[in-house]
Amino acid sequence: MNPNIKPTDLTVPEKVLLDAGDAIRKRGQEHGHTERSFGMIADLWSVYINHSFTIRGEVKLRPYDVAQMMAMVKTARSTYGYSEDNFTDGAGYTALAAMLHPDHANKQAD
Repeated sequence: MNPNIKPTDLTVPEKVLLDAGDAIRKRGQEHGHTERSFGMIADLWSVYINHSFTIRGEVKLRPYDVAQMMAMVKTARSTYGYSEDNFTDGAGYTALAAMLHPDHANKQAD
């Protein structure tokens, strides 16, 4: 945040917006070109959703799908910029996807 502005001088929305601007600048340096990265995420998610629909015959996403798709976000980010956080978070999302997979829940119930 701008060092000349004291947090006590700001309203909550102003502070949130200034912090968001700072985060966008930092993440842009860390994760690379935003539009290309988001484009890759859109491509990955589109293919994933298309295949999920084909297999299940429904468009509704499940918690498992969210974990898988968040891992794809980290994959795209690691393609356009290096941050160890991308790999750590990607592994974490993949582990959560294993836990949330519907077949895992069915095995636990047996």
